Amino acid sequence: METITTMLEAISKLYERQKKVEEKKREEGDFFNVFNTIGLRTEEVRLHSAFIAELLNSSGTHGLSDSYLRAFLETLGLPMDYVDGHRCSQNIVERVIGPMTDTEGGRIDIIIEDGNHAIIIENKIYASDQRNQMLRYDNYANKEFPNGYKLVYLSLDGHEPDDCSLGNGSPECKIISYEKEIVEWLEKCYSISDGKPLVQSIIKQYCELVKQITNTDMDTKYREELLSIMLSSENAIAISEVLKLQNEWMGRIYDTYIWEPIEDYAKQMNMKFGKQCEYGEGGAWIYREEWKYYGVFVWTDRKNDWNNMYVGVSWYEEPNKLNTIYKKEYQKLDCLSEDPCDGWPYGYEYLKSTIRNWDYNITEEIVQGKVFDYIKKKFEEMISEIDELQLRMP
Repeated sequence: METITTMLEAISKLYERQKKVEEKKREEGDFFNVFNTIGLRTEEVRLHSAFIAELLNSSGTHGLSDSYLRAFLETLGLPMDYVDGHRCSQNIVERVIGPMTDTEGGRIDIIIEDGNHAIIIENKIYASDQRNQMLRYDNYANKEFPNGYKLVYLSLDGHEPDDCSLGNGSPECKIISYEKEIVEWLEKCYSISDGKPLVQSIIKQYCELVKQITNTDMDTKYREELLSIMLSSENAIAISEVLKLQNEWMGRIYDTYIWEPIEDYAKQMNMKFGKQCEYGEGGAWIYREEWKYYGVFVWTDRKNDWNNMYVGVSWYEEPNKLNTIYKKEYQKLDCLSEDPCDGWPYGYEYLKSTIRNWDYNITEEIVQGKVFDYIKKKFEEMISEIDELQLRMP
């Protein structure tokens, strides 16, 4: 018992620390990320190659000449003058180098070249390697840039290209990752951009996105610390004992923070309370005695996982569930979004997306009373409209 108490105290302290970090990020707007918002998170060409290439372009709209390029060369361990940014071609992204054969041609993701030297970047987010891909690029560069070139293989975690990509030639490649080198370079770019707040903001958002897709952001670090506590030898057995009670624990969470508050609310309103949690569907309802078999409900058709919770007006008679409101009298309440049907003669509405599914992800919202408060508000709206319209309930 002492082990469990000590472990929970450690987890609680870690959680409180993380909440403070999240609150600060929320206040400073750090949760807003334009790349996530517009759905480009893992778009290899439309986002990642294009964004990296724009920063590397000395004539790019960032207005900082070859500063980012020089920082990139430093990150790669190359001389600052390896390529002359002012003489580099503008054809940087997705350069076609001829019809693809076993040993030549294809399309290069990113190429920085000044006619003498070149840096050729193969950008891998989730796509698999193509046959002889790096070999083809090596053959192209060997012909076009005899003064020197560098093949760069960029992946999320820094893994090496497949043997099928290297072919028989086994070209020399510089292996870099988003996780390490790209984040390091982006942080340099951020510092270089001092005095250009808009550019800094975009670079910061992109860097945060890179940390998210490489699982190196603050949320991932928090999970790793949490797992570290749970996996320690003295805590592992205690965790297993806790997990044995997870279903019963979740049921009591619902009882304590949702069903019982709804029952108390019904008493305050001089109404009756009902609950059904034994079958494949379930939830609770409140009603006036004169309504006979009708009430306002919070309900789900998926009681096994308490997903897709909704509210509405229905009847609770068991086992017949006879609907005495005729179809011609069905009328959607203004406070509900979905049209009436035989089970819900005055319509229904799903709970808002953040609390629609009652699982471990919203335990905090449940315990803090946010779920009950939302249900109570919808109940009040339905009851008010029923009274105002003098709808028939028996």
